[in-house]
Formats: sequence, C-alpha cells, structure tokens
Amino acid sequence: MNKIDTENFLSGAIKWLIILAMFTPLLISSSTLFPYVFGKAIAFQILIELALICYLYLLYTNRQRTGQFEYLPRLNLLAWTLITFFLVLVLSTIFGVDQHYSFWSKQERMDGLFNLFHFFALFFLVSATFKGKQSWLYVLNASIIISFIVSLYALGQKFGLFYTPYGNRVTGPLGNAAFLATYLLFNIFFSAFLLLQTKNTGARSWYSGLIIFETIILFLSYTRGAIFGLIAGAVIFSVGILLFGPRNRVKKFILAFLLLLVLAGGALFLARNTNFVKTEPLLYRLTDLSFEVGTGKIRLVSWKIGLDAFLEKPLLGWGPENYYVAFNKHLDPVFFYYSGETFDRAHNRLVDVLVMNGILGLLAYLSIFVAAALLLWWKIKDSPALALILIALLGAYFIQNLLLFDMPISYLMFFLSLGLINFALGGQAIKPNQRPAEVKGGQALKYLVWPLILVIIIFLWTGNVKPLLASQNSIKAQQILGAQNATDQTFKLAMDTFEKSINYHTLTNPETRKTLTQVILGTVDSTQYSSQTKIDGLKFTANQLEQGIQEMPLFVEYYLYIDDVYNYLAQQDKSYLDKSENMAEKLVALYPNLPQAYYKLIINRLIAGDYQRAIEAGQQITRLAPQLSPAFWYLGVSYFYAGNMELAKTNTEKALSMNYSYGTNQSSILLLAQLYTRTKDYERAAQFYNALLNQKPDDLNTAINLAALYKEMGQIDKAREIASKLLTTHPEAAQETNQFLEELNHLQPK
Repeated sequence: MNKIDTENFLSGAIKWLIILAMFTPLLISSSTLFPYVFGKAIAFQILIELALICYLYLLYTNRQRTGQFEYLPRLNLLAWTLITFFLVLVLSTIFGVDQHYSFWSKQERMDGLFNLFHFFALFFLVSATFKGKQSWLYVLNASIIISFIVSLYALGQKFGLFYTPYGNRVTGPLGNAAFLATYLLFNIFFSAFLLLQTKNTGARSWYSGLIIFETIILFLSYTRGAIFGLIAGAVIFSVGILLFGPRNRVKKFILAFLLLLVLAGGALFLARNTNFVKTEPLLYRLTDLSFEVGTGKIRLVSWKIGLDAFLEKPLLGWGPENYYVAFNKHLDPVFFYYSGETFDRAHNRLVDVLVMNGILGLLAYLSIFVAAALLLWWKIKDSPALALILIALLGAYFIQNLLLFDMPISYLMFFLSLGLINFALGGQAIKPNQRPAEVKGGQALKYLVWPLILVIIIFLWTGNVKPLLASQNSIKAQQILGAQNATDQTFKLAMDTFEKSINYHTLTNPETRKTLTQVILGTVDSTQYSSQTKIDGLKFTANQLEQGIQEMPLFVEYYLYIDDVYNYLAQQDKSYLDKSENMAEKLVALYPNLPQAYYKLIINRLIAGDYQRAIEAGQQITRLAPQLSPAFWYLGVSYFYAGNMELAKTNTEKALSMNYSYGTNQSSILLLAQLYTRTKDYERAAQFYNALLNQKPDDLNTAINLAALYKEMGQIDKAREIASKLLTTHPEAAQETNQFLEELNHLQPK
C-alpha cells in the first residue's frame, strides 16, 4: 500500500469511527453501574481515541509524502474560541478544589476534563477529515436514522412495550427524559438542515415525517427546557426567513405559523388554571412556570447558592465537576424544604459554568455561541435558509440549557453541530497549496506523533478499559450478594470482588464504595450470614470509606456513609463511636450549613449516651434551618432520651405540624408511643401502639404495652381482648398473661 492509499485508508477509518460514535446513544451497558450513561461514554471515548491514533498517523504519513500538513484544520474564530474554552477548563482543573475529580469525573456524569477532551477532539477531527459535503451527509443521515430508532424505542415505552424509569415520561435508551429531549432537539434540526439540502421528493418526505415524529416524541418527554428550546429555535428560523429569505409564498405560511403559535401560547396561558390543563401532564408542565413552588423554586434556590459560591472563586471557579463542593459549602438549608437531596448541577448550564469554571470559563463558553452565530450571520446572504437553521439550532440549544445541564449525549450533538457549522463556513482542512502561519509552527509535530500515539494508548487502558472492568466487577459483586442462596462464602467472594473493583484505582471508586456501603448496610439484619461475617463486611467497608476520604476529603457522601457504618460497628466495639463523632464533627466543620451533618452527629451522640451534645447539635440545626421539620424532630428525640418529656413533646409535635414524615419507621412510631405514654396522653399513645401492632402483629412487647395502656385508660374490654390473643399467639407468656387477665377482672371500666 503506497502512501496515498494509506492516507485514504486512514481518512476513511476516521470517518467510519466517527459514524460509529453516532451509534453510542443506542447502547445500554447493563453490566456496569449507570448503564444509560457510562457504557455510552466509554464506547464514544474509545472510538475517538482510535480515530485520534489514525489521525496522528495520517498527519505523519502526509508529512512524509508532501512535506506539508494537509490535514490540519484551519483555526478560524470558532476554533479559537473552543481552544480558549478548553484551556480555561485546564486551568480551572489545575486550580480547582479537587483536581482528580475534575479530571476524571464519575460514572453518573462523565463530564470531567478527560471526558470533555474527546468532544473537543471530535470537532477538530471532523474539521480536518470531513472535507466534502458527502461526508457530512453520511454522518448527519446516520445520526437521524439512529435518532429514529431511539424515538421508536421511546414510543414503545409510551405503549408499555419497554421499561421506563420515569413513569409516563419517555426516555428511550438514554434513561432520562431530559437527555432524550436534548438528543432529539439536535436531530430535529439536523433533519431540517438535510431537508433544505435536497430536492428529492422521497427524501423530503422522509425528513419532514421525521421532524414531525421526533417533535411528538420530544413533547412526550415532558421536558420543558427542550420544548421551549425547540419553540425558540422555530421562532428564530421563522423570523429570519421573514427578514432575509426570498419573497415567495413561504412567508405567508411562516406568518400564519407565528400567529398560530402566539394564539396557542396565549390560550394556554389563559387556561392555565383550568382542570383540563392541570390534569393533562404535558400542558401542566408547560404552564407550571412559577418560581415560588415546586421545581421552579428548587432551581431558583439552587441558582442563588451557585451564585454565592461563584463569588468565593470568581476567576476560574471550583473546577470541573466540583459543583457539589461549592453547593454544599454555600448551601442555604431552606433548599431541603423544597428538595430531598443535594445537587451536583445547578440545572442551568450558565450557572454550572460560572461556578465550576469562573467568569473566564463563562466568557469563553459564551464566546463559542457568539463566534458561531456571527460567522453564520456573515454567510446569511449566500444561503439564508441553511445559515438560519444552524443559528436556530444554536438558539434552541442555548435556551434549553437555561433549565438543563450538559451530559455526554448533549456534548456529542453540540460538538458535531459545531463541526457542521465550521464546514459550512469553509473551515475544512488546509489545501495542499496553502501554508498559513499555524502550519509553519507545526514542523515539530512529526517528532511528536509517536509519543502522542503512545499517550493515547495508555489512556485507552487507564481511562476506558480499566474503569469498564472495575464497574463490571462492582455489578458482579452486587449480583453475588443478591443471590437467594447467599452464604458466608459467597459474602466473602462478593467482598473480594468489590476489592478487585476498587484496586483498579479508577474513576469508578467513589460510586463503587457508595454501592458497597449500601449493599453492606442492607445485610446487617439478614439471617443468611453469621454475625462475624457481617462484622467483617462492615470493617472492610469502613476501611474503604476511610481510604476514600483520604483520596477525596471533600466528598460528602463518604462522611454520611461512614457514620452509619461506624455506628453499627459500635455495637461490638464502642471505640467506633468516637470515630463516628470525629467524622460527623469534621463534616459539620467542612459544610456548616448541611443539615445532614448535624443529623449524623445527633444520632451518634444519642447512641453514645451524650445527650447534652445531641441537644446542642439539635439546637444548632433548628436555629440554622427553622423551616426544616427533621431539625425539630431530631431535637425532640434528643430531649426524649435526655428525659425532658415536655420539650421532647414540644419539638416532635412541631416537627409533625410541619409535615415531618416518619412513614413506617418502627423506631419513630415506638418513640412517639412511649413519649405520649410518659406525658400521659394515652389516646395518642394508643394510636401509635396500634400502628406499630399493625406492622408487627406478633410482637409480644408491643401487645403487652398496648394492653397495659388500655388498662391504664380504663378500657378493660380492649385490654382483655389483646391479652386473650396472647394466650394463643405467645403461649410461652401464658403465666404473665393470665396474671394480667386476673387483674383486669378486679377492675371496672372507666
């Protein structure tokens, strides 16, 4: 094979690898954690890294043959904004609060510097090798065909053919309604772009039908951000055609469309309080735009927290993926009045970038949109419809990101779109007779090709294969413990498998340790394993969490989990109570506004019998978060164990009046029953003992306490009924029961 054939082969291989990357949205990796995200991202990264190896060798071969770099992309304004943004991300990672996490991210997000590099690489790969219109037609058609399959899957979910994790919201094989909507948003515009490119009647019918079908599926996702983005994009395109398009009958249809859109929006707004709108999920979500309640309020509070965090690190931010640190440090506890869990994203892309990458990151990010839009604007006279559809795509994506955040699937579509825009602007590779300044500085590249290929191969293993193996072992360990015939031997095998996963030392470790903890805590009440086996499992888990805290000292979940593990171990070894207290106090010091830190400290101090410290912590959290019912609940519980029944009753009742939910928690129900018994509120005590007895109808102590309570209340018949049942259900207590019944015979009902 001569050098020209080699170059053609390598160029073709790159194109096919990128087209294969378009198929990753279809992957569901059931053998790993986060099957809808992790497997897709790993597959995409491997394909891009293989394409990069081909590209570097292509540069090397081309240089040998021509003495030039014909496959280097032109660095126009758009390319320079992307380079600038990536350099800011690098600096933000270096100066962030957790460099390791910023670089590698986690399985659930796959949004670290390493992951993002592949999307920047995608842009430059397509800019360098997709030289002709035909190449772009191939990749765009591949994308919309795959999106059609994704949409069919989502339609199957709507009719109950496939599992959906979001109830009546379709997700497709992407596992999340918002991710599906974002993915379809891009492909709807790709279809529109292709529609404008062809005059073939069959092709136009296919693209038109696909736009309609995928718009319906997008609406079935009930994702407001993407729906508003699609509408905004349609408006941008329509207004643009009215202003810059040729004079023809199409403008009349566009005017009618815009008028219909205004009328429909106005009618929906006026009908927003009707039963029809409130009972129709899609219409309700579209009109539920209040920032005073529900998700609107949650996001408003989250954005405010994010802006407060930005002010602490305004230049380069907290680092990629470190939003969770900024959020927890600047948390307003009122957030938990509206939401039950902390955020690792602001659900607003601009706030995310501002917090994680600072003002420099936000300016660099916005410059990408500005550069693309400006360059397209300058082309609008040459091809108004095509330029406007790409501007509309940028606008739609920008609008939807005001309510959402980016994920690998959206990055894939966004950077592919930027590559398409770059091609439309004439930003393809350098032609043989051109030698701009950037090429002259690339002479040293011929010496770097092989070292760079070696680096890519190393990252292929460390950043993709190893994490994949680690995640698979984590799932395997769960499956071993989940088997019905689990024994002490299989328990040890599961622990060995978890350890094997962690010993890969990859980005999967935080979530593997989290999974390990959840699994182990779920076995403490199991009768399948011996006590020593369970203790060994708890100790192994504690050691892993301790190691995790050393590696990631700002990771909140490690502290929350290790307190639970220590408290269980304290049943055998009281020294663990001190360890648990130290961790809880450290968490309070790290994140003084985090209510869960105080709850963990209170639980620990109650177990240790240090009731005064528990009360102090309870008072701290009630002052810090007077809107939160759990704060008053934990304070009331602290007073209960300290023996102050009046203050215990005052605080627990305040928690209940604030809609504190104890659900079916037997410990909470028993505490309330005992509290009302000790404060002589027998009617309410009986209610809670009855609730407990309904859950545990064969529990001897509960039945005895309830019978004794009825006796105290003078309800002799009810006391006798419960005691008589005990003779049948608990014959071992017959002597005490008969004695109790004899006592009842000498009492008169009140």
